[in-house]
Amino acid sequence: MIPVFTLSFCALIIVIYILDSLVLIPKNAGVTLLEKLLTGHNKGYINRALHLSHSKIKRGEVWRLVSSSLLHIGPFHILMNSVSMLIVGWAVESSLGTLRTLICYAGSALISGLFMAFVYKLEEGEGASPGIFGLIAVFIILAVRNGTLLFSGLPVYALVILALYAVSGMISEKATVCEHISGFAGGLLTGLLLTLF
Repeated sequence: MIPVFTLSFCALIIVIYILDSLVLIPKNAGVTLLEKLLTGHNKGYINRALHLSHSKIKRGEVWRLVSSSLLHIGPFHILMNSVSMLIVGWAVESSLGTLRTLICYAGSALISGLFMAFVYKLEEGEGASPGIFGLIAVFIILAVRNGTLLFSGLPVYALVILALYAVSGMISEKATVCEHISGFAGGLLTGLLLTLF
């Protein structure tokens, strides 16, 4: 089975990253070429319209609860999230199918967005990692149900990469760790609902 959601999502976030980092930047943003290429920034038009923001969500811009998962800051951020999404998304989608995987990802991103906006009161949030951590939770549910981590046919090195991604995501700054934990919790909730029924 071709993982339609996983491949489409990775392509979408890469295109958005390229457009927002290199093309759709306001002239007065003051972003240097080096910043565009190496460090990333959050000054592009797409980022301004979609990033997670407590105050903007309170004013009615509720799409930001999930749309922030399409944004990335810097090449390392987009690379790590794309690779991890390919690994875990492929595994989950091969077992649950496209629609259920999409629901698990979106549900995890939404639950994390709600937590970060209304409990943590985050004003600047971007990244696919809450949804990816949600899919990691679903992956664990499926591994327990199938009795093996190798249920999807992923090679062992891919599982090692995914484990390193998960561990590194839990030793980051406080806001990032909260995003990952809330995304994981969202994945547990949506994953249990979708695998039980």
